[in-house]
Amino acid sequence: MTKQEWENLENYQKAWKLYLIMIYMNDESAYYSGWLYIWPDGETYEQCMDDFESDEAYQDLERSFKAHYSDEEIHEAGLYSHKGVPHEVIEAAHYWDKELGLPPIKVVK
Repeated sequence: MTKQEWENLENYQKAWKLYLIMIYMNDESAYYSGWLYIWPDGETYEQCMDDFESDEAYQDLERSFKAHYSDEEIHEAGLYSHKGVPHEVIEAAHYWDKELGLPPIKVVK
């Protein structure tokens, strides 16, 4: 995913991609250590469209994402799912690796 592709997404679409990255993190503390304070547990895509359409709501979510995703221990644990991590999640995660100056996150099999 390129910077232009990311920037062309609506705020709620970006928010949903951040959520997908977080749920595939191989370290549960990424999700449970504070992400839930800003991402409502059980949030659906339709609810996300309402909750994160504004710039302010999205920016708050992005700040939280950056703090959790760039945590060295969490990032080193990689992405994981026993069913496999979807390509769209890996692509979005690698976009954020570049944006945050992190090494490419690994996918644990």
